[in-house]
Amino acid sequence: MAKNKKDNPVSVYAVASQIGLIVLIPLLVFVIGGTWLVDWLGLPGWVNIIFVVLGIVSMAVSAMNYLKKLIAMYDSSESGTGASEIKHDSRDHDYYDQYSKPKKL
Repeated sequence: MAKNKKDNPVSVYAVASQIGLIVLIPLLVFVIGGTWLVDWLGLPGWVNIIFVVLGIVSMAVSAMNYLKKLIAMYDSSESGTGASEIKHDSRDHDYYDQYSKPKKL
């Protein structure tokens, strides 16, 4: 049995499908909406390229925001940055304190 809600297979499928929708929906809205707007207003065909670029930018920004939220949700580190923290003893830094002067032979 799953330990928590994050380990549930249905939850994992929901997260994966949501990423797919975040990538697909903005692109489709801008491409289909841009094509319709160009036809309706009688704009030149190159304007479609602007709508495609806007769709790609919107898709990338929304995907990055969603992935940042996922990282924060699944992060187990204390700092909340997603980076693993190096834990060590402060006594590990005493090498140069003890051996700062070269030994004479």
